Amino acid sequence: MQEHKRWSRVKRWAGAGALSLTILLGNVFPIHADTPTAPVPDISPWSIATLNEGEKYGIYPMEWYYDGTFRQSITEDKFQSLMATTAKKLDQLGLKKKEASLSYVTADVITREMVITSLFKLLSNYELPEAFGNTAVKPMDYMQQKGIVKGTKAGLQLDQPSSVEQAVVMASRLIEYTYDMADGGAEGLMWKVTNDNNTLYLLGSVHLGLTDMYPMHPSIRDAFAASDDLWVEVDIVNGDMSYFQEKMMYSDGTKLQDHISATSYEKLQKALKKLALPVNTFDSFKPFGVSNTLSTFGYFENPADSALAMATGIDSYFLTSAMLTGKPIHELESIKLQADLFADVPAETQEKELNELLDVLLSEKGSQEIANNLKQMQLDWIEGDVEGLKKTLTADGQLTQGETNQRLIGERDKNMAIKLSELLEKEGEHTSFVVVGAAHYVMDGMVVDLLKEKDYDVQLVQK
Repeated sequence: MQEHKRWSRVKRWAGAGALSLTILLGNVFPIHADTPTAPVPDISPWSIATLNEGEKYGIYPMEWYYDGTFRQSITEDKFQSLMATTAKKLDQLGLKKKEASLSYVTADVITREMVITSLFKLLSNYELPEAFGNTAVKPMDYMQQKGIVKGTKAGLQLDQPSSVEQAVVMASRLIEYTYDMADGGAEGLMWKVTNDNNTLYLLGSVHLGLTDMYPMHPSIRDAFAASDDLWVEVDIVNGDMSYFQEKMMYSDGTKLQDHISATSYEKLQKALKKLALPVNTFDSFKPFGVSNTLSTFGYFENPADSALAMATGIDSYFLTSAMLTGKPIHELESIKLQADLFADVPAETQEKELNELLDVLLSEKGSQEIANNLKQMQLDWIEGDVEGLKKTLTADGQLTQGETNQRLIGERDKNMAIKLSELLEKEGEHTSFVVVGAAHYVMDGMVVDLLKEKDYDVQLVQK
């Protein structure tokens, strides 16, 4: 029972949506002391928008951006790998296949035409609805008509080698097209709120994602495209992190071990060894900074896996999409507010919560239980299961109780609802897309219910 209670407190870091504090620490503050400067991806400007979507599908490792060959000719091995993973992604739609497996052309040089015809062959291996219109049509014509291949036939240079980048872009477009035509994609948790001529699309987020959350159902992407601006808890891409860093770390020359007991510090070192992190990683951090960072790493057996989870987080995706499309980004809260949310907690409470987290991480099943719970939240989101997610978040009866939860939810939701009401009451006509932690929407008495109480028209968007 005690182990269960400790875990319930850990779970709140993911469910309550303090967006910056689990993600920013992993992105901004290097965990390994010897972490080198981040490499620059070798990507062409024309492909960035497509790759922002396609890299979330899991059809190629993002390491391909950095190996020096992304804009060079695709090798036979990479081509076959890309075709296999693209097929696996399409298989998830559940469409009946004509042949159990396909073979694709093998050659020392993989031309652009080979990539295009292979992708068309893959698509045509499924028994598709007539709306796809892929029968009695030439592969090249079809792929151009559907926007999977861009440009005129004369300028396609079909006999030239395909680069890795070109092949990945076309595979990504094929997946998005097929999912949209099949009315597939992750359903997410989205509400539409209207008042007079103003509209809000409220999308609940899971801040750490996985590839099965992409592509999202077109209703979500269409709502984002139709919106005038994006609202998030905090802008983790463009925000000024200096205040956060100041709050998170000691500035008086003292170290963590000067502020917590020897027993707590020894326990932390054991956890860091288990996670294959240097034992002095957090010596300059305050306890809340340690807790927030480790709560993220605790989700993964291999800490490196956190990079993919962060890249596929819902907030990160829409922030990047807004930047690419020039859509204005606004904050419902701020980095300062969320930093103060934790930094102002008494030192004794910070140490207590750190110990609760460490007990879970050091337990035999603790990390696996954390990972399983995150996976269930992600699955609930994919299936659009509001009640399922609420059950996942409240299974232990702890989410709405205690001092920690009062910081994470409750008062914050009231303030969010006030700001959203202001958007709904603006003169004229305006549409906003609002992404915050899903718990703020699905929990009883939180943002969605508070807006309903104001007699706005609030509807769950059904797919």
